[in-house]
Amino acid sequence: MSDSKKEISLGKRVFRILSGYEIAVVCLSLLFILTFFGTIEQKWFGLWSTIHKYFDIKSLYVLPTRGDGKPIFFPLPGAYWVIVVLGINMLCGAIIRARKGWKKFGVLLSHCAILFMLFAGAVSSVTKEEGHMRILQGEKSDYAQKLFKHEIEIFKYDENGDREPPAIVRSKHIKSLGPKKKLNATFEKFDFTLQVDHFLPVAELALASPSSPAPDGVEVVDGFFLVETEKNIQQEEANLPGCYVTVKDESGGTIQRLVLWAGNPYPVSFTHGGQRYGVTYLMEVWPMPFMVDLHRTFGEDHPGTNIPRWFQSDITKIDGDDGEQREDYKIVMNEPARHGGYTLYQAGYTKAAEGETPSSTFAVVKNPSDKWPEYALYASTIGLLIHFITMLFRFAGGSRPKKLKTTEPSVS
Repeated sequence: MSDSKKEISLGKRVFRILSGYEIAVVCLSLLFILTFFGTIEQKWFGLWSTIHKYFDIKSLYVLPTRGDGKPIFFPLPGAYWVIVVLGINMLCGAIIRARKGWKKFGVLLSHCAILFMLFAGAVSSVTKEEGHMRILQGEKSDYAQKLFKHEIEIFKYDENGDREPPAIVRSKHIKSLGPKKKLNATFEKFDFTLQVDHFLPVAELALASPSSPAPDGVEVVDGFFLVETEKNIQQEEANLPGCYVTVKDESGGTIQRLVLWAGNPYPVSFTHGGQRYGVTYLMEVWPMPFMVDLHRTFGEDHPGTNIPRWFQSDITKIDGDDGEQREDYKIVMNEPARHGGYTLYQAGYTKAAEGETPSSTFAVVKNPSDKWPEYALYASTIGLLIHFITMLFRFAGGSRPKKLKTTEPSVS
């Protein structure tokens, strides 16, 4: 063997592996399998739970299962991390290692667009915020609520019985608790503390009575207690948490023991120092930088059913401190309204019975990469067209019959 042959370094070997077709084929095959089993599981577990199981950043691996919990396939890597590996493979193989030149411009543009689309998905999964806004016809709203984030609000009632600005215990702190851990929350504006304990992620509030007493070992507060229930795998928003709270004074003495449940829309009150306070445990409030005025909501059901075929909301978006910036929208299924990085989708509507007012529910999404996949699709299409036209001209030029060179006989 010739000594002049250079040995390939470890770095180049790793780069060749990362940029190879083999990894691309494996990643695309895994994504197909994950999508296939995710579609099957959606039948049992619902869309929200399935998406978070297969595509969440925290899902390092997934085990496809049936509705009864029995596995139907061996463990697979999480789709998020498969896409990360595929993105690295495309960057190394389809961008860095690929041949350059004006003849390959269209292909490179398409590859960059696809890579940008994968990046948009990663940004969306990390930064996207979602909530729901419910408005009665003829009313206005300037806030949404986050379905899967519940927070404790403590507020004081003023002389007129109105709520003053609250102090808040955030959802991320409460969710870190379990049935045995405790959280002590202090507030600058109040001279008491809250001790949160016995947190149950899925619970119901029950009333203790002689006919249905609380189970042994379960605490009863003012006649009520929490019961841990099974998770609703079809409707994630139906899974409501609960917890117990002890209000303590500065010396550590107990002022009041409370039981809180996210399904109770009314505040639980207590008195301290001659002042009345209220405590709620509800979905996190998400203020909007604009106001939505719902003029009309209506729709149609499929014949013979109560399933909506389509529904629409006519709204006015009110912006600015003086409210003079007004813009009308018609929000229909799959035709959302967009403004300032926020997107409002028509998520549902409630038909009114006699004497009641109809309402609309909007899914509010704030996603900085909302339009990025659309831009990437345009760029990829342009790149493929450029490549197709370039190849067409090359083919047409190469298929022309070449003129044979002839030499005139020399005359002596």
